[in-house]
Amino acid sequence: MEKEKLLQDLEYDLLTNFIKLRKEKKLTQQELANLSGVVREKIAKIENGLNSPQINSLIKILEPIGYTIKIMPINEGDDNNG
Repeated sequence: MEKEKLLQDLEYDLLTNFIKLRKEKKLTQQELANLSGVVREKIAKIENGLNSPQINSLIKILEPIGYTIKIMPINEGDDNNG
């Protein structure tokens, strides 16, 4: 159960940060859709937690706002998460 909670927290943080960044750039979902080539409905579902994005969709959506995804340790300074 603890791993499930951790995954939920990580997904929540990702979504809230994504929404915050989009709004900081003053972009609507439709404007971001136009810039990224990802349909607005998919962006809305991702933001509402109704759809987990494919990695390529996430990269496409983040690029117009100046971000990408990166693999990093869950715990700062812990590079052995296996």
